[in-house]
Amino acid sequence: MELTFDVREEDGLLVAVCTDPDMATQGRTLEELIQMLKELILCHFDEGDERRQAKARLNFHDESALAYA
Repeated sequence: MELTFDVREEDGLLVAVCTDPDMATQGRTLEELIQMLKELILCHFDEGDERRQAKARLNFHDESALAYA
């Protein structure tokens, strides 16, 4: 299972949005964003839900977001 997040730079932050299911988070750096994504997934799904173990795929949509990587 995989959760896909679209990542864009907005006002100096990296913003990651997933539409299936609807959820989003942000971070100042790529490392912070990844940590926030892990926390989001754990908090969003109940214990025992297989989606808690899902991998997150990040799709970067603009060059400024890639500059953080």
